[in-house]
Amino acid sequence: EIYTLSLHDALPIWDWKEISDLTPTEWKELKMDSHDDKGKSIQFWSTKNSREYWARRRFYDRRAFFVNCWHIDKYESAAMWSVYAPAGHGVAIVANYSRLVDAMAKTNERIFAATVEYVDFVTEPVNTGVIFPISKRRSFSYENELRLIHWDLNIQPAINNLCTKLASTMFRGVGQPTRTDEVDWDLIEEDVERVKYPNGHHIALDVEALISEVRISPTAEDWFVDLVRSVSTRYGLEARVTRSDLLSSPMR
Repeated sequence: EIYTLSLHDALPIWDWKEISDLTPTEWKELKMDSHDDKGKSIQFWSTKNSREYWARRRFYDRRAFFVNCWHIDKYESAAMWSVYAPAGHGVAIVANYSRLVDAMAKTNERIFAATVEYVDFVTEPVNTGVIFPISKRRSFSYENELRLIHWDLNIQPAINNLCTKLASTMFRGVGQPTRTDEVDWDLIEEDVERVKYPNGHHIALDVEALISEVRISPTAEDWFVDLVRSVSTRYGLEARVTRSDLLSSPMR
């Protein structure tokens, strides 16, 4: 079963400031012993700036992604109820993956699905090609998250153009000098902030095909349970509406 939830993101950070900051492992990976002093400097700065560029690039790219998030588990999560419905007025939509596919079968939008990878951004290598929007800190691993992702290609070109402008100051082409100092990220930061994007994106789906059950918070009061059932009936939702039995007695 899968349940809806919300979104968090994180940006990886590299602590390199000078060549002396490289660990022995990083020194070996960058093949520093095979370069003279000038070559070492070029190798260091090109790697540092390239990594930072792609990290920031993925951060900027978030404006073009719209994400719908689900919790995957065979059982309900007490932590999820506590975090996302602390007042007891929470409602979970219960479905499965085949229902998601069926519900969006007729949509004209391109939707991608992926499970979130939980990463220690300090000690683990990060794949900046996919860090957004399917990577999160290990501290959120209890969410066991599946994300449905819509990539808005009307927004992406504006970001691409700005990043191309930045890259042109970093990588000067084959056979050209490589930048060996800090990159001027301020060159495009303000322009990126001005890229307009909506707070959300409406995508049509078949609600009846999607929902197998509506489950209400285990700490919800009776009036709230009655209200959810009343609204479901009023709008013709045929899915079963139940209160979570998470707090029920284990004695049968």
